Amino acid sequence: MAIKPKSKAERMKSLKTLITNINKKEGYNAVNFASDPEMIDRMKVEFYPVKSLALRAAIQGLPIGKMSLIVGNPDSGKTSFLLETIAYNQELDPDFIGGWLESEGSISDELLDMFNIDKSRFIYYEIDPDNGAAEKALDYAKALCQAGVSMLVINSLKCLVPKKETTDSMEDANVALSARLNAKFMRVIIPTIAKSGTALAIVQHKSTDIGSYGGGTTITGGRAIVYNSVLTLDFNKITIKSGDPYYDKKDDFMRIRVRCLKNHVTTKQPYTVTDYTIEYGKGTDVSGEIINAAYDFGILSKEPGGYTRIYPEGVEHDKKNVMLLPDGSKAEWRGAANFQAYVDANPDFFEFIKEKVLKLDGSNMVESMSEEEIAILEQANAEELSEQELIDSLDDVLATNEDE
Repeated sequence: MAIKPKSKAERMKSLKTLITNINKKEGYNAVNFASDPEMIDRMKVEFYPVKSLALRAAIQGLPIGKMSLIVGNPDSGKTSFLLETIAYNQELDPDFIGGWLESEGSISDELLDMFNIDKSRFIYYEIDPDNGAAEKALDYAKALCQAGVSMLVINSLKCLVPKKETTDSMEDANVALSARLNAKFMRVIIPTIAKSGTALAIVQHKSTDIGSYGGGTTITGGRAIVYNSVLTLDFNKITIKSGDPYYDKKDDFMRIRVRCLKNHVTTKQPYTVTDYTIEYGKGTDVSGEIINAAYDFGILSKEPGGYTRIYPEGVEHDKKNVMLLPDGSKAEWRGAANFQAYVDANPDFFEFIKEKVLKLDGSNMVESMSEEEIAILEQANAEELSEQELIDSLDDVLATNEDE
């Protein structure tokens, strides 16, 4: 005999009663329909913005209440990116408090001053190798999040040593201790930051996997780290080539390429490639990004003879139609040096250009990964590739693109 299903009204009544009882037991609105205003608000993803306009167009920023994984080779811009993000958000929000757990000894007072970090809103903890272990450091990380730090950086998990390794003799085999510890930490920290609203950024290095054929690279720390991140960014230093606007001053600048390997906090194309430039001793060259974007958007017109011109919107690009500047002169400059000199001497003009750029969506500052790269990531997400194979495959594509 067929069972007659309950009507929608009967099922809704039962579900509403169940929801009421669960929430009464939990003491807060733990379960409800997605249409509930509190649930809608809870599901919203907010970000602490990054300073680079190009990178902001790609990822918006670091997600609040979630974990981001920042991977890359040594000296690829990871530390600078995170310090600059903290400083930038301190500038935007007087209530922003940054936290930093350091295990590599890579932070100095001079570095904090370079990025204009407000040290009164920056909590720093450096692991003492003679009196500490990973377990204690990660307990402190959890406590900082619970206490309400806005953003916490762990640099890096790879260099945190489990207590057992510090007490055992060198001949003892401690297989996968760090990976098991990290997996436990993930189970504890993910619900903690979701409740505290802390943006957690973990730095991990790409290391040689000596057990693989050819000594490939892998993201260290075990699968739990990769699995629990909602945003994974791969940083690489790339060459500034001849013909690039920065080529003549390449000794003072570094070009960073950021590949988004995972992005679960966007409804747009998650797999992006973004280049941005940093100036040694200063950080992201935002003014350079603005000018380059202005050329890309057509706000500035690069023309034969080395001229840069600006035209009023909607008019033919002919030199007789060039826009007039406030002093009555024409908005045209011959040579990049003359144009840059004018920009440097006239901050109001730069703000005029910046305002026009920021009104646009910045989508042309971001590239989608190639079909080959996307196929590699989709294969990895289907668990057909290990982390080592994923990074090796993407690095091969990057090297090919660099050669081209």
